[in-house]
Amino acid sequence: MEKILIDVRTREEFVKDHIKGAICIPHYDLKYYRDFLSGKDITIYCNTERRSAIAQDRLAKMGLGSKYLTLAEQDGRDWVSGTIICAQNYVRIRSGHEAEFMEKAMELCRATEHMDGFLGSKALRISGMSGIGSFIDADLTELEIKPAKMILVTFWESKEAHERSHRDPEFKKVYDSLCEELAEMPVEEFYEVLK
Repeated sequence: MEKILIDVRTREEFVKDHIKGAICIPHYDLKYYRDFLSGKDITIYCNTERRSAIAQDRLAKMGLGSKYLTLAEQDGRDWVSGTIICAQNYVRIRSGHEAEFMEKAMELCRATEHMDGFLGSKALRISGMSGIGSFIDADLTELEIKPAKMILVTFWESKEAHERSHRDPEFKKVYDSLCEELAEMPVEEFYEVLK
């Protein structure tokens, strides 16, 4: 039976440090890997044992057995460390320019995929608000937000890798053209990934 070691934390935590030879499947994604995991000798771990217990329970509900490494058992393992930072652009899109903006944003993603130090991206569009989470006694879940608001998130091995991307001619050309579709100029901030 094939042995497999799974880090059940987030991908970003995995990039920062993980046991050599492990793969990353966050505990909330295990259901998508049932067929892949079937028939394997599964060992899981996290940095507190809490998510390991959650993952073990989820695997058991899928009919898959597993064991998890305690924190003490993890101490003797060979760990691999890396760095990861997140760059976020907050943008407001001019009314009627949403399709053009998305086309350019996808073009920007394609221009970034091959770059050294690039670790992935996400594009998020606001689709409503949480009244409860905003301490407002109202249902705002379907609230229409105008102008359209998005967050473009990219992950990088370093700030330097990110800054190099903006000097790439293909990337710069597409990035500069985004301004035509915006109601407000972007503010790009760096964030340290904690979890």
